[in-house]
Amino acid sequence: MVALADLALGLDALAKRSQLSVREAEAASVASRELRDIAGKMERAVRQSVVLEDATLIDNYKRLDAQLEQTMIRSYALPLTDDERNALKQIAKPRAQLAEALRFGIPEVSERPKLVETAADLFDTTAQAAAMLSRVTEREVVTLRELAARTRENWPWFLGVAAITALLLAVGFSILIARPLRNIDRSIRKLGRGEFGETISIRGPRDLRSLGERLDWLRRRLLELETHQTRFLRHVSHELKTPLTAVREGSELLNDRIVGEMSKQQTDVVRIIRDNTVSLQRLIEDLLSYQQHRSAAPLKIESIAIEPIIERVVSEHRLEMLSRAISVDCNIAPASLEADREQLRVVLDNLVSNAIKYTPRGGKVRVTTAEDGDFLQIDVEDDGPGIAAEEQEKIFESFYRGEASANGKVKGTGLGLAIVKEYVLAHRGSVYVVDAGQPHGKFRVRLPMTQPSRTLQEETQIGESFI
Repeated sequence: MVALADLALGLDALAKRSQLSVREAEAASVASRELRDIAGKMERAVRQSVVLEDATLIDNYKRLDAQLEQTMIRSYALPLTDDERNALKQIAKPRAQLAEALRFGIPEVSERPKLVETAADLFDTTAQAAAMLSRVTEREVVTLRELAARTRENWPWFLGVAAITALLLAVGFSILIARPLRNIDRSIRKLGRGEFGETISIRGPRDLRSLGERLDWLRRRLLELETHQTRFLRHVSHELKTPLTAVREGSELLNDRIVGEMSKQQTDVVRIIRDNTVSLQRLIEDLLSYQQHRSAAPLKIESIAIEPIIERVVSEHRLEMLSRAISVDCNIAPASLEADREQLRVVLDNLVSNAIKYTPRGGKVRVTTAEDGDFLQIDVEDDGPGIAAEEQEKIFESFYRGEASANGKVKGTGLGLAIVKEYVLAHRGSVYVVDAGQPHGKFRVRLPMTQPSRTLQEETQIGESFI
């Protein structure tokens, strides 16, 4: 800061000195010219008065002498050296001699040659003084050059100090501003991941503190909405499950002929009731599972063998596959990966359930796993009509149902594949459709074999998937 102040003062001094030098040089130039002009006119006035013997010319001389006096006064105000001041003082002697000679008018004829000589001496003396005044301009130019040279010599030092000062200011600014901005960014990512439990408090400038307060208000509001939503879904599911259980048990009793034999039409009606209760129960379970996922609970990572998980999922759907004569072909490569056991089971269960739903009677579901570098690749394929190319992204959206007709009795909720995608993203993996637009639907899941610590960018991307 001191160097910058010195630089500013130096430039200011140079500017002021330049202005002063211009004014002094101009004044010196004007004074030098006026001294010559007035001295010349005075000499001519003396010569004319002598030749013409006209006393009125003496008055003209006196007016010119008064002008010469004023010009000399202005000249003394200039920054003159001793020699220049002495040159001006030399004008006083011939002036005094001329004033004495002309005090009573035009002198006698015998005195007139001396008068003319004195007038010439006045002109010469004044001309010498005027010539010396012109040196003021030259001297000011030299002074300005020296001052500018000194200023230029200091510029590298000034610029170096200015660069260091700018760097220090940048570091200070980054400490003062960047840290609260990082805290704000971290808080926003937590909100995006659904982590509403920690109070948001930002330290720093007043505007950033105010922004932190608004973010904390948003956090409390989101927490309140999340709590209300969870409470609402639990209440609704409880209220639905109670009568649903009674209806399902009643339909099972009727289907088992506990209350007596039924006709074929009555059996069909009971079967319709039972199938729809199963559909409604599946819908409630999907809604609860989806809500539990949206709460963004932290992953419970452990080392898991993939084969037992797939066998369990297939076993849970075996009765449904037997009822429609659907076979399953599992080609499982022995492998282990780090994952959340329950979320991995849900991913496989939803994919297998989706494959069974679209496989026609007598068709086949194929589950294949293979290691691909640091990833485990899982393919689930069905014998259904396939997935249209324009739907390969939409089918992973919440509550979206594909255009292809399902063959299962239970109508889908449009949440299964959405949960699959978000669970896979939470594990830093990917899920997508293979050979979209072709017969036979095929989904591929790629999961990393290990779960290293996430980088800031990965956390942000995962957080955005929950919004």
